[in-house]
Order: sequence, then C-alpha cells, then structure tokens
Amino acid sequence: MKLGMGSETTRDQSSVWIKRLQQGDLQSFDIVYKQYSQRLYGFAFSILKNHEDSKEIVQETFLKLWNTREKLKSDQSLKAYLFKISYNISIDLIRFRLKNEKYFNYLKLHFSEDAGDVESLADFNALTEELQKITDEFPEQRRKIFRMSREEGLTHAQIAEKLGISPKTVENHINLALKTVRKKLSNGNFGTLLFSALFF
Repeated sequence: MKLGMGSETTRDQSSVWIKRLQQGDLQSFDIVYKQYSQRLYGFAFSILKNHEDSKEIVQETFLKLWNTREKLKSDQSLKAYLFKISYNISIDLIRFRLKNEKYFNYLKLHFSEDAGDVESLADFNALTEELQKITDEFPEQRRKIFRMSREEGLTHAQIAEKLGISPKTVENHINLALKTVRKKLSNGNFGTLLFSALFF
C-alpha cells in the first residue's frame, strides 16, 4: 500500500503507519513527521503563542511517539494520538511557566490581543478571583486535597499517605472538586485555557 502525503489520513493509512512504526521503520516515521509536523506546530502555537516553544513541542511530540511506538494500537487514530501528546506537553509547559510572573503576563497579553478586546484581561482577573472563591467554599478536606494535588503537585498516593486516607478517597474528592469548578467557572477562551493549565 502506498503511503501518501498531503491529504487527510485515512484509517487504513494510519493503521499501516502504526504497524511499521511498531517495527521501528524510520522511513514511516519520517513520513508521519512530514504529514503532521506543520499542523502540530500550528496547534502548539495556538496554545503557547511562542515560535521556539512550539517547535520544541513538535520535537518532543515525535520523540514520545518514537519512544512509545511499541505500545501503539493498530486501530487507534494516529492523528488523535499525536495531537493529544502535543496538547499534554503544551499544557504541562504552561502549568510550569505560570509560576513565572513574566511569562504569566506575557500569556495574558497575547491572549488579550488575539481576542481583540480589553474584556479578556478583565475576564482573566475575574477568573482568578472566582477560582479562589470556588476552592475556598470546598469542605475543608476536599480543599486540602485539591490544593495538595494542583498546587503542590502531589500524586493521589502521596496525598493519601500524608492524610491517612485511601487513594480512592483522594480521587473522589478531586473529581468532585473539578466537577464543581467546571460548573461554576465562567467560560472564555483564555479562561478555559488557564483552567486546563492549572487543574488538569
């Protein structure tokens, strides 16, 4: 079967690429790279608003694809898998850099410019206050668990050990907390992205 480029990938093509990647076929890897690298770059840039970071995300995405190729399933969507990797790496980078005030302000500025109105910054300021109010209203145990997870970066097992409860209990509290935040949080382009960066 000929592996074409430049058109939308069919499920059959994706299956062939996956099987060849599993076998360590570098030619197929190059084909997949040429097929998706530009789209992944555009996707990463829409999130990060930085050319160099976006290029790095593409490289990391394909590095992870290669390192996990043996775990791929022939019936899965290669395109969806690549975009999921790219999204997760981008959000991890934002989550890390939001701790830096300069990057935080940089991101605010660019999303405000893209939105084309000054309301985005006002919405952002309102969003941060709203998030704080929402979490402040959680029951004490849930608030503590949620912040240990999202602010301290602890795993469910680590939180469970520190608090003397089961990991399942931790998971339930976090799921309930996220459900509450999703329900109450105002919706907006920057707000949605920030929420994803901080809480997922």
